[in-house]
Formats: sequence, structure tokens, C-alpha cells
Amino acid sequence: MSRVIKNPKQLILSQAKEILYRQGYQKLSMRALSKACNIALGTIYNYYPTKKDLVVEMMSDYWQRFLDSVAEIIDSDTDIYLKLNHVFTELEVFIKNFRQYWLTPELYVDQDYVEGGLQKESGFMEKLIELIATELTKEDAAHHIKLKLGARETANFIIMNFITIIQMPFFRYQTFALFLKELLE
Repeated sequence: MSRVIKNPKQLILSQAKEILYRQGYQKLSMRALSKACNIALGTIYNYYPTKKDLVVEMMSDYWQRFLDSVAEIIDSDTDIYLKLNHVFTELEVFIKNFRQYWLTPELYVDQDYVEGGLQKESGFMEKLIELIATELTKEDAAHHIKLKLGARETANFIIMNFITIIQMPFFRYQTFALFLKELLE
């Protein structure tokens, strides 16, 4: 008699992340995952036919969790500048973790990973920009800020600068916040 596993897909993803984060990409195999989950190898393949499918799903899950946290920040009842500061902090943590676990050379040996990962990443970046743009539009309509550029262009500018500041820490967020207030007031 086979046992019933609650949320097998989530179990597989969480165990795969655990292996990846603790032991690295080389140790992440379908057999090791099957053993860690204590489920049949065939069950793993039912959900993820290839290791690439598994890794892309893990990366997508990671991005979605980040976007969910940004959406919570945006939905909070705080000032736009405080929201953007929190989004910056969340993005900083996200990028540092992303770099550590997802920008490893072994993931990018296979062109399929590169194309699949970049395509997904681009879609998630679009969602991030859209979250910020929607909030900027609301703030502009409520007369809390004044958009000199369109909401989308401003959101793109903000995210691009956030990423630059995170990657080149000689420029501080506090300095950018001053420029941002000048741009939006």
C-alpha cells in the first residue's frame, strides 16, 4: 500500500533547496532528492522530468517569494519613501542570496539553464517594476508625489538604481533617497 504524501511538490522543492543551499548544485541529484524526501524516484520525475525543470521551478519559487514580500511592503500603510526603502532592503537581501545560490558557474554551463533562467528572470523583473509603477500611480493620484516621468519609467529608474547601489556599495541608498525625493516632489 502506498502512502499519501501531503503537498509532494512542495516537499520536493523544499528538500531540493535544502540540498542546493547546504551541499551545492553538484550534490543535487534526483536520487539524492528522492532519498531526502523519502519518496520514490519515479514520483520525483512525475513532478520534474529533468533536473533543469526542477532548478527552474526552484528559481521561480524563490523569485515569487521575493515578489510576494515586495507586494506586502507596497500594500502597507506607510509613506512611499519608507516603502521604497523597505523594497530596497528586501532587494538587497534577495540579490545577495541570489548571487550565492543561483549565480554559480555550474548552473550556467548548460545553455538551456541560461535561456530558461534569463527568460523567467526578465518576467519577474517586469512584475517588480509593475508593482512599483502601480504604487507610484496611486501616490501621484493621491497627490503625495508628482511624477515628472511616467510611472513605468520612474519605477524602472528606481529599480535600476537600486540594483546598481547594491552591486556598487560606494554609493549609499540614503543619497539616492534624496535624489528620489527631488524627482518625485
